Amino acid sequence: MITFRSLEPEDREWVMRCRDPREHPFTALSFTSLFSWQKTYGLTISGSRDFFVIRSWHDHAYYSPCGEKDQCLRFIRDTIRKESDARFLYLTREQSAEIQKEGFHVLLRDDLSEYISDVGSLALLEGHHATNSYKMKVRHFQKGVPFSVRPVTERDIPLLNAIAENSAAGTAGDEDVLETETAYFDHLGLTGCLLETQDGRRAFILGYPDTEETFTMTMTRHEEGLPSQITAVLVHELACRLAGQYRLINLEEDLGLAGLRRAKLLYSPVDRLNVYEAIR
Repeated sequence: MITFRSLEPEDREWVMRCRDPREHPFTALSFTSLFSWQKTYGLTISGSRDFFVIRSWHDHAYYSPCGEKDQCLRFIRDTIRKESDARFLYLTREQSAEIQKEGFHVLLRDDLSEYISDVGSLALLEGHHATNSYKMKVRHFQKGVPFSVRPVTERDIPLLNAIAENSAAGTAGDEDVLETETAYFDHLGLTGCLLETQDGRRAFILGYPDTEETFTMTMTRHEEGLPSQITAVLVHELACRLAGQYRLINLEEDLGLAGLRRAKLLYSPVDRLNVYEAIR
């Protein structure tokens, strides 16, 4: 019988070894995302040396098994035989085809699909498309609010927590995620930018390298009183620092929230990684 448990920091090498981003491109299957969001989504892990699988109590589903293909498919087959109400998310094309043979329906999960944007566009580099709204937000802030930006380091963790305490509330689970990301900052491979205005107001953006060409943005927070353009400015500053290192930024999902969806579309996504759910 397969046993599930909480993810531990030591699982990072295991997860990174088994997850091939070409087969499993969703940043939700990266170790940083799984570890950071495990409390919010009730994530647990199981498997063997050559494969792992995640179970989410929040979604009442298994995430796509990652690793040696035969073991992954065997887990899917064994699970659907034993559990009449089994559900799966983030399946590969091959896994989806296999599970459809067993009478499962594969449905689009808009709320979990991930938005991918071009770094050059967000950095406002010549020859790259950006929406007028995005450009106006960035330019308006740059002209009206003197500020400085520097990279975030582990020494800034107390400052990040102070900014978060003085910021407007984020989406559900953000507090738990930030607590995890600051506690395991270096171990999770996080980096980012810290912005401070001339009058002392502060904001930050965090993320991590997911693949050789894709950087994932995880969170932005800002102290109250900063103009509404601040998030676009943080994204721009991060993109400027990523230009030449990464081609794409994964802005993650919109959680089915209309306001968050509009915000993602502001950043001229060039692709969307569609997430499908398999149900009997």
